[in-house]
Amino acid sequence: MKYKPEISVIMPTYNRVYILWRAIQSVLKQSYPFFELLIVDDNSKDETEKLVQQFSDPRIRYFKLSRNKGASAARNFGLKKSKAELIAYLDSDNVWYPDFLEVMVNAFKKHKDKVLIFAKKNYRLTLVERNGKEKRIRDEFSNSKKFFDLKRLWHRRILIDTNSMCHKKKAVLAVGAWDEKQKFWEDWELTLRLSKKYPKGFLFLNRTLFDYEQKIDLSRADKIFKFWEKEEAKIFKKFKGDPLLEGQTWFPPQKGNKSTLGVVDYLRKKHNN
Repeated sequence: MKYKPEISVIMPTYNRVYILWRAIQSVLKQSYPFFELLIVDDNSKDETEKLVQQFSDPRIRYFKLSRNKGASAARNFGLKKSKAELIAYLDSDNVWYPDFLEVMVNAFKKHKDKVLIFAKKNYRLTLVERNGKEKRIRDEFSNSKKFFDLKRLWHRRILIDTNSMCHKKKAVLAVGAWDEKQKFWEDWELTLRLSKKYPKGFLFLNRTLFDYEQKIDLSRADKIFKFWEKEEAKIFKKFKGDPLLEGQTWFPPQKGNKSTLGVVDYLRKKHNN
């Protein structure tokens, strides 16, 4: 009998052979075994393919794109190739807790009316200073008192991370899948579109199921933050005038709010402490 997975895990990757193995092992160690892992290589120039070949698990499917198209395009490719109705994503530099898939599948069985379910994350942020030294400024579990509602999502008081979500394939395809022109905040943009079509289709699990690692090189900080703001502006322009945006304070960006500029201000204060 041909193997039919109950959930498809899509893992886009680009030149991350040095850490990809850790993400792959994170999936293979899941307590829930009925999955397929689609590794979508976004035309890496390193030895990513050679690394993947070291894994003999038949649940792994490897694809290499003919040219570099970005993470959203890689995820869309994975969606087309996926065999399951439930979809989860793990970026190649992150790690799930062993029960991530089991918790998600059970949640969908219990809440059949939901189209997207997401969990909390342990956010670990490291600043790389100009002298090359690293400084861990955040390693904490998300605030369990903050629960999901549409206002929080649209007003940027809660962001649903790609690695924390699991969704029904048909629901994301119904809203046009991932926007390949959105190069950052693409998970937020996708969830905004989903929330318009399925306003009661989201479920937040008050449980931490993965660690999210992020490093910001302060020597490139200005360039990075300008890029973030550019992508943020694209989202505002796309949804400008929508009633759900009424009362938002994240655009135009300014210190002290939920915009990129607010994040920059927070990081610089942390760096100086």
